[in-house]
Amino acid sequence: MSIGNLLMYCSIIFSIGGIILSVLHLKKKDKKYLNYSKIVTLLLFVTISIALAYIYFTFLTSDLSLEYVWRYSRVTHPIQYKFAGVLAGMSGSLLFWIWAIIAPWFYEEIKTIKKPNNESIQDWIRIVLFSVIVVLVFILLLHDIFKQTAINLLAAYPQGQGLNPLLQNEYMVIHPPIVFLAYGFLVIPFASTIANLITGNKKWTRYSIKWSRVSWIFLTFGIGLGAIWAYIVLGWGGYWSWDPVETSSLLPWIVLTGFLHTQLMYKRKNDYRLMAPIMGIFSFIFVIFATFVTRAGGLWVSVHTFGEANVQIDPWQRFLNILSESQTVFMYFIFLIATLVIVSILVFYRYQKDKKGSTEQFFTINELISDNVLMLLTVFMFITTTIVTLVILISGVNGLDPNDFNSKVGALSLIIVILLIICLLWRNIGRKRIMVIGTGTLIASIICVVFYPQYSIVAFSLPILIVALVGTVFKILYSFNTKQLLKSLKPVSAHIIHLSIILLFLGYAGSNFLVIKEDLSLTVGEDGEKIGKYTIYATDIGIIDGINFVNIDADTQNYVYQTEFVDVKVLDGSNIIGNQRLIKVIATSLVNGENSLLRNEIKIIDTPIEDLYFTFQQIYGDNTEEKNFVDVNIKILPLMKLLWGGMWLMIIGMILRVFSDRKINRDRQINTENYYEELVEKQLKN
Repeated sequence: MSIGNLLMYCSIIFSIGGIILSVLHLKKKDKKYLNYSKIVTLLLFVTISIALAYIYFTFLTSDLSLEYVWRYSRVTHPIQYKFAGVLAGMSGSLLFWIWAIIAPWFYEEIKTIKKPNNESIQDWIRIVLFSVIVVLVFILLLHDIFKQTAINLLAAYPQGQGLNPLLQNEYMVIHPPIVFLAYGFLVIPFASTIANLITGNKKWTRYSIKWSRVSWIFLTFGIGLGAIWAYIVLGWGGYWSWDPVETSSLLPWIVLTGFLHTQLMYKRKNDYRLMAPIMGIFSFIFVIFATFVTRAGGLWVSVHTFGEANVQIDPWQRFLNILSESQTVFMYFIFLIATLVIVSILVFYRYQKDKKGSTEQFFTINELISDNVLMLLTVFMFITTTIVTLVILISGVNGLDPNDFNSKVGALSLIIVILLIICLLWRNIGRKRIMVIGTGTLIASIICVVFYPQYSIVAFSLPILIVALVGTVFKILYSFNTKQLLKSLKPVSAHIIHLSIILLFLGYAGSNFLVIKEDLSLTVGEDGEKIGKYTIYATDIGIIDGINFVNIDADTQNYVYQTEFVDVKVLDGSNIIGNQRLIKVIATSLVNGENSLLRNEIKIIDTPIEDLYFTFQQIYGDNTEEKNFVDVNIKILPLMKLLWGGMWLMIIGMILRVFSDRKINRDRQINTENYYEELVEKQLKN
């Protein structure tokens, strides 16, 4: 048995031991079991950390005796791509995910060494967390990450098969770790909500709020990095194509966003006593689902999955085939179904307990526009958006139509923005005036559609988004108080996040529905071609043997390469705004002589308002006129800076929110909530 597998078996033993000790502490209330469980947490963290460090060490030292290293690395790779290779496959990603689950809980255990917490909710969190780890480690053992490399594989690629050229990018070095850290951090909120359903303990938000916010930051950052990578590497002319793996990763983000709202209402007002835990649970369930979609290669048509889908086979039959052929995919599916069943039982149990134990209503609606009603509608819209996205995703296993998402999910998103406008402004201007503003905004949207039917989606969205933008900026300025900076930081940070979402929607609308795109055939060294207000010139072309101008470490034993390039110049009127070299690398197999595209290097010229996006297609000549031509696809994408700015501002807003909670001590936290209530009273009086 290898050292790595021994560590994995020890991890299972420690996890089961932690479950047993936590159950004993629940039953007997003996402090020694609590201390033992903390020791087990330490041992589990150390064991998994050593296993993960060992895998990273084998990659960094190019230990090709492990098949996983051989498959996703090469001796000649730069160190950053060896680092990225660890998470390029299923096994390494899963090991890192397990580490990201135990690491934050180890941190929580360290915090309570001097102040032990004997509450039952902590024992239940341990039980759930250790149970998740047992399942994932078992799946990891099925992957056999520490398997030795077969002799015939080493003979075929003695320096290693290497990392996919598309993944040889700086963003792919950090994108997968960020996403799996988010997935790992989300397990503590999941375990906390399960503990609440079992015990009814209201202190579960002590753990869930902090770690759900941290998870949300990392997940937002991870999705954003993936979008940047797609934008600059894949060459489809955008950052988001509603690919199944992209879409499935968005589902936990949507539900997690709703969860952040409902658990705050639970903490402040004891509202959403059932809905808040349910949304926390489904945040993690959708993480399992996203992992299943990625790993179930061959079910969905996707550029991300670990296999290709045969659309000639019925989707249901493909699903059954995958379950029967892959033990690991089957285990992910069982994990997903088992979690749903257990959660359903616990939700029914808690519902019956609350129903019997209290006659208190969930909320009372006194007026149409109120915090309770608006929050309820917002949560309902988050749930509806999630369900619609899931239905489109499942029904589109043979290929997804982005227009389905843009129309349906876009419409639901606009409703959420309208609710945001009302939530932001009704206290300041009153219920009657907000109804007038809302009605006027909708009328303006309809008028814009009438005048600009060719841009109907943007035309309808623009007035709504502008009003939301103005309202959000007003709330930031209104809530900010230089004399009470820490107190005002909490409401201000929330409004910054809302502002970032508006900017992101504006950027998405502009870059998807106002795009100008054209295939240009440029004559090298002669007059340029027009697209929009720009003129594009091809100034030079060339074909060079080998890989040139791009940093790719490819297989030179079985392939030879050729680099084609074209230099382009872009003018806005008479002003040169950029020069770029478009590059395409072609690989030719030494085995069968077939040609394949290794990399089509995307080039972007950005202006304050829009991006010019270049994709190199082909070079060809005209022997009769002795001229050379080049075909280039060009897209003009407006408002991209709003989209990227919104993404970064969203992360900054949540970091400020977390910082404000950590910086203020317990007494001042109460004052901060009072400050928020004082703002409300002040607004209502005005």
